[in-house]
Amino acid sequence: MRYEIEVKEELSRIVRVKADNLADAIGKVEEMYKSCAIVLDEDDFKGVSIEPYDNLKLTKIR
Repeated sequence: MRYEIEVKEELSRIVRVKADNLADAIGKVEEMYKSCAIVLDEDDFKGVSIEPYDNLKLTKIR
């Protein structure tokens, strides 16, 4: 029998930026991420979950 098992890793980093407001700060960090100025790696690892894959979740969203 075959089983589909989903492996999820969580990477996270706090980035400090100067900005006039929260929206600008988020925009700056999004741009930094898109331009690869921020690249998350093994030092940013926060956790892993391994569980049966439930493709019904995807069906419900659509």
